[in-house]
Amino acid sequence: MWKISQMICMGLLVSLSIVDVHFRKIPIDILMLVNLAVVIYQFAIGKADIWLAAGGAGLGVLFLVFSRVTRESMGYGDSWAILILGIYLGIWDLIEVLAVAFFTLAIASMICMVRKRRCRKSVIPFYPFLTVGYLFSLLAGGGNG
Repeated sequence: MWKISQMICMGLLVSLSIVDVHFRKIPIDILMLVNLAVVIYQFAIGKADIWLAAGGAGLGVLFLVFSRVTRESMGYGDSWAILILGIYLGIWDLIEVLAVAFFTLAIASMICMVRKRRCRKSVIPFYPFLTVGYLFSLLAGGGNG
């Protein structure tokens, strides 16, 4: 059975996916609040190794740098979500989530290009793919957070 923290994380990801699809932007105040909550969670009741959480945060920071360098080819909100998930899950579960997310994104992109609905430079919201990655991680027994 899922833990309460996992259900909250899944609920947040689903909600933010809907916001990302409809508005193509995630409000910064929500991201700051969730980031603060995850940091408090990790220090107060998180059972994950602090070094794994730090590694996940480091990977999130790399994505933020990537967003900056590429002038938001991957949006700041998407990278910030990776940072938050990295702190919550730790580096290894985050890598699992990202592997599934990027794999499903690649499949969706190919389908869109084959159907000629989108071109190579089209923008696709990333939060739904993070949600799929996290769901896969939960079903596979990870996502311990």
